[in-house]
Amino acid sequence: MNCNFCGSSSANLLYVLRDLQLGLPGEFTLVKCENCGLLFLNPQPTWEELQPYYPEWYDPFLRKYLSLIQRYGILRQCRVVSKYQQGGRLLDVGCSTGIFLNEMRRSGRWEVYGVEPAAFPARIARERFGLRVFQQTLLEAKLPENYFDVVTWWDVLEHTPDPKECLQETYRILKPGGWVFIKTPDPNSWGAKLFGPWWRDFDAPRHLHLFPVPTLTNQLGLLGFRVRSVKNFAGNLSTAFRSLGYWLDSQGLKVIGSFAHILARSVLCRVVTFPIAFLLRHTGHTFSVLYIAQKGPYG
Repeated sequence: MNCNFCGSSSANLLYVLRDLQLGLPGEFTLVKCENCGLLFLNPQPTWEELQPYYPEWYDPFLRKYLSLIQRYGILRQCRVVSKYQQGGRLLDVGCSTGIFLNEMRRSGRWEVYGVEPAAFPARIARERFGLRVFQQTLLEAKLPENYFDVVTWWDVLEHTPDPKECLQETYRILKPGGWVFIKTPDPNSWGAKLFGPWWRDFDAPRHLHLFPVPTLTNQLGLLGFRVRSVKNFAGNLSTAFRSLGYWLDSQGLKVIGSFAHILARSVLCRVVTFPIAFLLRHTGHTFSVLYIAQKGPYG
């Protein structure tokens, strides 16, 4: 397949990846476009082929309630959105079980909507929180033009088979002056370089595309957005511990690797390492990037 962003047919092989998170079978080739730098799986699995990799026990689908640390992360998301827009209509793309939407609605200033193609989390969002959630992709939902004040993509754009068209659709449904917030892994981060094919956020085959900062920033500009901010946004070191665990497993050191996986899930470990994570975030050395962009005419 050609590059989704620039259409180039020239790409370099980076890694042959496996499903490290769930341990399901299959090999997936990750390549990098020689022209614009976009990373993508080539060939890409279809949605039908991907469905077994999104079981009901997939971690984001299990979050009906939040731990204290998870709630801190959701509140950070709410605060950053409210810094740029104080209320209005908000769409969360790939809203999973709707926890972020429910938190935004609690302020009383937001009319919230979600799209979620997976049946299980969409049903939880509707039944548990009473949210307006369409069990569709953004492109299937055919939402009104110039309708939303804010569209959010929290760790979702990398899962889409056609991110360029998704960004074009985001532009269409935003009101003039509306905001898009995109949080996505940084494939040029120190973790990706250190751990290589064992980096947790390559996450094959669920992550179909990965976006170096210059690549996504340029694409947003080409589509008509004005990028207002690009900032590191990760909150803890769980990805680093998980990646270390995968590497140790690959070296036959599964006992030590299991300890690293335990640390990745440990609340105590996250609390103890919070100062390090805070320092890394504020010095630009985390694994995730938040893009904040606006549709013209600009405020």
